[in-house]
Amino acid sequence: MSHKVQIVNNLHKIFRSDSYINNLLGVAGERLDNYEKKAEGLEKEFWFDTMSALGIAILEEQLAYNTMSNTLEGKREELEARWKTSGKCDLKLLQIIANSWRNGEVAVLFTNACIKITFISIVGIPRDIATLKGAVEEAKPAHLPVEYTFRYRTWGNLLQNTWGYYKQFTWEQILRREGI
Repeated sequence: MSHKVQIVNNLHKIFRSDSYINNLLGVAGERLDNYEKKAEGLEKEFWFDTMSALGIAILEEQLAYNTMSNTLEGKREELEARWKTSGKCDLKLLQIIANSWRNGEVAVLFTNACIKITFISIVGIPRDIATLKGAVEEAKPAHLPVEYTFRYRTWGNLLQNTWGYYKQFTWEQILRREGI
């Protein structure tokens, strides 16, 4: 319901049919509708997953950082990771950065003086991995190496099926695509 209708409905029924009052309240109602739309748009700028390109540009300027990703979603993920890197670097921080990429479940471990990042629930190399590597490199201590582990599908992991079924896919699709 528009603001004009709400305002007119609050008037006495004698004044509701007056054209002068309707025109006057119509302008005020349109203004209130526009302000409400702008407020809703502004609210979306506060969250990384709904931020617009304009919000990303403003945040890049405030953080003095230029994103490397080409996609809007990639820029959002990169800025979210950048935002979270302020503070002490520990496994919890690295886990938060890895989770910012929304590419399935990621495990971050520290074993034998090495940071090990394992992609658990996704097959193949996740999209925009170079940006994730850059964010992790920036957050981690410089002397520690990082090892990335990706999951691939082998013939033993595939369902028992005929060659005719698998002929419709390329080897690349069989190796990396879920649901085959």
